[in-house]
Amino acid sequence: MKQIVVAVDIGTTSTKVHCISSTGTIVAQQQVFYPTHYPKPGYAEQDATEILNAVIISLQTVASQINLHEVKAICFSSAMHSLVAVDAAGKALTPVITWADTRSATQAKEIKNSAIALQLHHQTGTPIHPMSPLCKLIWLRESGWDGFKIAHKFISIKEFIWFHLTGEFKIDYSIASATGLFDIHQLSWSKQAVGLTGISLSQLSAAVPATYRSSVYSKELKDWQTVPVIIGASDGCLAQLGSNAMQPGVLTITLGTSGAVRRSASRNLFDPKGRLFNYILLNDETVAGGATNNGTAVMDWFIRELAEPGENLQQTISRVCTHVNAGSDGLLALPFLQGERAPMYNPDARGVFFNIGMQHTRHHFAHALLEAICYELKWIAESVEAVCGPSDNVVVSGGITHSPEWIQMLADVLNRELFATAGHDASALGAAHLAFQAEGITFQSEGLSHNLYKPRLPALAYEQGYTRFRKLYERVQSLF
Repeated sequence: MKQIVVAVDIGTTSTKVHCISSTGTIVAQQQVFYPTHYPKPGYAEQDATEILNAVIISLQTVASQINLHEVKAICFSSAMHSLVAVDAAGKALTPVITWADTRSATQAKEIKNSAIALQLHHQTGTPIHPMSPLCKLIWLRESGWDGFKIAHKFISIKEFIWFHLTGEFKIDYSIASATGLFDIHQLSWSKQAVGLTGISLSQLSAAVPATYRSSVYSKELKDWQTVPVIIGASDGCLAQLGSNAMQPGVLTITLGTSGAVRRSASRNLFDPKGRLFNYILLNDETVAGGATNNGTAVMDWFIRELAEPGENLQQTISRVCTHVNAGSDGLLALPFLQGERAPMYNPDARGVFFNIGMQHTRHHFAHALLEAICYELKWIAESVEAVCGPSDNVVVSGGITHSPEWIQMLADVLNRELFATAGHDASALGAAHLAFQAEGITFQSEGLSHNLYKPRLPALAYEQGYTRFRKLYERVQSLF
């Protein structure tokens, strides 16, 4: 009998469900999209019930495509840093405030400029930034929202899904370690951090390891009630696991709606400059790195507002990489449309086009944005390697893998060979790996294919662009 696990990846733009065999084959899959709302500048919100429905519909759909008797477990991956207030019945009292939301920039700056900033960062593994639920909770309290004192729990979207599937308020160590509220060394909520928010420890979920299991009680998913559910971890940590990159010396770059550069680490890692996150996966295994707010979301904006009508992302990338030279004929961009996280953690940063000339077309603007995102990833990679040491291999995953021209550009900018995962979602693969491991079943993911990209252009072609990129940001940052 075939052995299958179901990986549920709750992402920013969609929920993806992959049914994966112990040999690494995807036997069924389903994806349901949902929007992000931007009601005010700096706000980024989603509907918790809409995301819950996406999970339920996806599981209902794949249930009809597989033999449920072959399914050993369901395991969850999720985006980090979200926050939603709920009542005792699990009803959402607020929209989901996502990682991209920067409304708590003032609160983040106050903490970042305080004497305890670096201590909190080292204790919790989370940089001080509006992305973190720590800052979001302080904003909620100071906003005067009437429900702040009566909310039963303040939870992430993953906890919201878990409660409505199992009836339990639980949070895995991995998601907890991205809240800015969790002591990654003691594996418990930080009284110091929580004390800053004005909520009580009882208003947070019980923290459990990534392998914690329960059962489904949801009536909408009665077909799944005999299948164990494993709580899993964050999408970032699971992407590292799914890329077979937990060994020292492997750097991973994930680029989708947002992006991140990561290395395996331990809880003792410390960056005195406060640039890196350090999130828990399992036991003493952590994943360190830096994230960018501005991945394909920036290109989606360009296509919506500036591209030729009817053109999609892959078409735009292919067209501009064919017709525009490296360096975009002098046009330079800063891609920080949603503020930025690593390595500068500046929520006020914004997008810039610089050195525009009459020769520049919309293709140049798109090409400059693609280059700028690559420059930002290089800046983060340099920060990660400054703390974690040099890397032997670089593995690329995420939505960028659908655009080989963009991966080639990244290889040229980094001036390094890149191994791009072929045809698999790294976070889902990591969730599958974790589930099979928890079930004591060997998962043969090592045979998954990678495409090799070697730098083609002389290093100088992008070295100058990267230097100009860094200088431009440094010159204009005080003007944002």
